[in-house]
Amino acid sequence: MFAGLKETGMSTMTTEEFVKHQYMTLREEIRASKSRMFWLLIICTALVSAMGFIAFQYRNMFASASMPFLILVLMVSFIVEQHTVIRAGRYIKEHIEPNLKDITGWENWLASSPRFRDVERYFFGSFLIVFFIFYGVASGLAVESLSSYSMEHGWYAGVGYVVAGMWFVVVLIRHWHACTTT
Repeated sequence: MFAGLKETGMSTMTTEEFVKHQYMTLREEIRASKSRMFWLLIICTALVSAMGFIAFQYRNMFASASMPFLILVLMVSFIVEQHTVIRAGRYIKEHIEPNLKDITGWENWLASSPRFRDVERYFFGSFLIVFFIFYGVASGLAVESLSSYSMEHGWYAGVGYVVAGMWFVVVLIRHWHACTTT
């Protein structure tokens, strides 16, 4: 089971040591994902605002046309990070904490009442609402910008933005429960 450890000169771990190491690794993964979510939120807000300014100020058609897709990529990135946190927490709750005796672990305590997860749901929902608004505004500006170049381009872009938006809604609906519970 731990053959690789013998090759590196390390002795075989006990099950308890392995579980402890696994727990510490998962907690570090959760911490890193939460940090990435924070920076993703900051960068998203700054990048979308900057691209919006460039698109408006310089009438840059490429900036206008690409901004809705950039927003979707950023939103999906946020969902991936949220899902990573929840997945690691669920593993801790289901595979590590059941082995604790006479102690309620953090993940089981969080799962004991839906109100303990309200903050995550509100934050996740607020992020998505704000960025859906960004997406709608960016899509409208992009269609307007492309329509001024060619009405045909505006129609193609509009259809593309609607299809991409619908795709994101399907992804969001599919992952909403997984991203807001343990």
